[in-house]
Amino acid sequence: MVPVEVGSLEDEPVISEAGQVVMLRHGLGLALEVVRLVRALPEPVAVRCIVSANSTNGTFRFHRARPGESWLGPDVDDYSGDKLIVVDSGSASIGGTPW
Repeated sequence: MVPVEVGSLEDEPVISEAGQVVMLRHGLGLALEVVRLVRALPEPVAVRCIVSANSTNGTFRFHRARPGESWLGPDVDDYSGDKLIVVDSGSASIGGTPW
């Protein structure tokens, strides 16, 4: 549980800018821990962790990174309402960022 206050406006959740930053910081910490654990495996694999936050929610996703799979949309402008952090382990060419 991330300690952020969620308000409400017309029955929709509202998360302040400061709350979004708190969620991103927690997500970054979790992403770095996932990468550390994956690297400690007997046979490490490349992973991509994606942390995002906006005024209504936050998400944390992680995927095994494979050539040709980015797990992100090709247009960075599609994320204009979100704050986004991507943490990759392994080669930069695996799961390459489309931008």
